Amino acid sequence: MSRAGYVAVDAESGPARPKARFTLALALVALGAVAVGRSAARRSPAALVGVASATSSSDRTADVELLVSSPYERRLGRPIGDGQYDFDYLVDVSQRTLLSLYPSSERAHWEVDGAQVSNVTSSEVEVAFANIGTHVVVVRFQNGDAKSFEVTARVVRRELRELTDAERDAYFGAVFTLYALSDAEGQATFGPKFYSANWLVREHLFGAADRSCDHWHDDAGFANHHIGITWQFENALRSVDPTVAAHYWDYTLDERKLGEEWYLSKIFDEDWFGNIDSLSNDDHIVDQGRFAFTPVMNARNAGYMNITNPYGLLRSPWNVNKVPFVMRSSYVMGDKYDSFTSLPSCTQFQEYVVPEASYADIVMALNGELHGPVHLMVGGLWGDDGDEWRRVAESEGDPDQFLLLSKFLWRQGFVRCPDVCSDDTPVADCRCDCPDAIVERAGSAYELLNKAGVLELWSDDNVNDVFTDQPLTSPYNVTYDDLLDKLCAVGLPGEMFTSAAPQDPIFWPLHGNAERFLQYVRLLNETGNITLDATWGYEHQTHEGSDTHVVCDWSQVDATDVTSMPVCRRDTCPGHKADDLLPYASLTDTQVGLYTNEEFYELTAPNSPDLTYVYNSLSYWPGCSNNHTFTVEYPSPTFAPTVNPKNERRT
Repeated sequence: MSRAGYVAVDAESGPARPKARFTLALALVALGAVAVGRSAARRSPAALVGVASATSSSDRTADVELLVSSPYERRLGRPIGDGQYDFDYLVDVSQRTLLSLYPSSERAHWEVDGAQVSNVTSSEVEVAFANIGTHVVVVRFQNGDAKSFEVTARVVRRELRELTDAERDAYFGAVFTLYALSDAEGQATFGPKFYSANWLVREHLFGAADRSCDHWHDDAGFANHHIGITWQFENALRSVDPTVAAHYWDYTLDERKLGEEWYLSKIFDEDWFGNIDSLSNDDHIVDQGRFAFTPVMNARNAGYMNITNPYGLLRSPWNVNKVPFVMRSSYVMGDKYDSFTSLPSCTQFQEYVVPEASYADIVMALNGELHGPVHLMVGGLWGDDGDEWRRVAESEGDPDQFLLLSKFLWRQGFVRCPDVCSDDTPVADCRCDCPDAIVERAGSAYELLNKAGVLELWSDDNVNDVFTDQPLTSPYNVTYDDLLDKLCAVGLPGEMFTSAAPQDPIFWPLHGNAERFLQYVRLLNETGNITLDATWGYEHQTHEGSDTHVVCDWSQVDATDVTSMPVCRRDTCPGHKADDLLPYASLTDTQVGLYTNEEFYELTAPNSPDLTYVYNSLSYWPGCSNNHTFTVEYPSPTFAPTVNPKNERRT
């Protein structure tokens, strides 16, 4: 699909590298030694500065420079972005910024964008930059000279635990508003950039739950799609409260500090996102805290979306959960946390910061091991697990494969799910299945699984040692017929393990960590510390039930004939090619039309003048250790990149 296709959103369609490697830079040498602008030297250990090459007519004031700092920068001892962004003066649009002159003995009148901000001559002034963009600061000295500086104001995304209590309450309050109001209510109150959570879920469903293929995941467009929807989410939040941002969750910190007890993270506190497993109900409903009983919309009844589950809920068509609230479980096929023992680690991120890095490799990792496990560990999968299936799942180490392969069979037409189930229909009577006529046409369960490519994708190369034609010859007492029945029934997943993952509010802070890593890698490339091959593409995986690169055409399927099948072929799903359009309009006030993937990649470059946000930290990852350092020429000498010792983790 080239510059057209799936981007429309309306009520009908909805919105093994053993190389020498650079590492993720970790910490400042000392909090007291602070960084200056990327092109300047350190001026003062007590101030965070950005230095421009502005001039004035007086020799005495020609060398006067501007220092900028927010309360965060002064408290943490780190400038915004750890000094990695290429802006002379970078300020947080939601914080009051202290502007100071260096040397501090000079006194002057201050103007911002032509308006005088103080009637008193002073060497410093505190300013609130209300708007995102470039601001001109003019300093008028007592001797008649003047000097101007350009200050760049951006939304600053911070790690959630870094916020003050008041800022975090404001963030959660804005998030709650998106989940509480409809589109009409929100836009009437907060304006056109308000998007309800339902609108954003619909957009994600439209891209990821399409019957033909997944337009958002398991290919080159993954990063762009999730950067775009998070940007929309941030714009919606800021329409509610202009002091907030799409703050992120650095789960590598929990991996380092908590290890296998990662579920004790503050993130899962009752007054944050709530815990994973319900303590008081058997339906896996999130029933504690501010997001307790977050409703799932009946989109069919509301005429909001035609991609729903059989009960009309804003869920994937194959997800026949009928409980209309957000759900989570810590078990996948009876296996605790999908066989993962901890969250993705700093060490795993570091493996992709290599001298010759590849965008295709990095996006594959961000789609998978660097963020994907969190979806599985929080969402969960249940329903008729059975002890034999738990043992199969544990043995294979990939319990999530069951759901991924079920979706693969569904897209190819082997699995059929009810279009409509009445509200009083039990889930057991609304399950998906593989019609007998389709199995008979294939010849046998084995032949169907083989033809569909399931056996090729199974995580164990010795799949025939796991499943056989005779129960007694299988180590788990399961046959190919049993496997087909299991895959055709499809499990019951929590929201985070589905195409409707934004139903769960914890979806939103998860993806910022991936984007700030990508920004950091791109900046390392810009500064010559690594070479990033930005050729558009994706490093596809084998034995991965979601990475199938199969596209199915359902346009000629006869709905009255259960044996009528789509035409499936090896291809790239629309939405992942370089010139495919993305569905994001009005991300900025100056946007005209939609962006292609390549255009969006340029738009979201870390130093792009059109990007409205930055990250508080790029090279500082507290989830990493600093036991060993190596030499990299960074723009600021105050940063000491270090290597994390190997931290074993089951993957």
